[in-house]
Amino acid sequence: MHKTWKKSLHKRKVWSTISWGGRLVYYMQPLVEHFFDIWLQQLPFPTLLKFVYSCCLLFFILLPIIYPMMVIGLYYSIFQYVGERHLDVVFPQKWDLVGAIQNLWHFQVTNKKYLLFVTMYIDRYRVIITAISSTVDYMRMAWCFAF
Repeated sequence: MHKTWKKSLHKRKVWSTISWGGRLVYYMQPLVEHFFDIWLQQLPFPTLLKFVYSCCLLFFILLPIIYPMMVIGLYYSIFQYVGERHLDVVFPQKWDLVGAIQNLWHFQVTNKKYLLFVTMYIDRYRVIITAISSTVDYMRMAWCFAF
């Protein structure tokens, strides 16, 4: 931090005049450079792994935002559960988190035709994603051989 503060941009008068967005851009430059370095790696590092790595990195970057939201949701659901079971409070449907979680947990496709349809769509998009990532890898390999 001491070395960063000594840089020309970090002189106190200049730094206090820079907007919040400008400061964000200044501090995000190393992360963006890291993403470019990862995505421009040579061929033995496949595109699907780059995508998974990028998603994991973004998850850990967004963890300080996700964690408080999860804690608030957990405590709200506990409050709602206690209110419904012990105090006979009825929450509106928009704020019924426990009911939404129960519906999601017990969701089931009963029509076999629709179940086959959903399975075929999931398989179709899995194949499309794999094909696109392989195409990107092979195009990069062709460009490496050509140039």
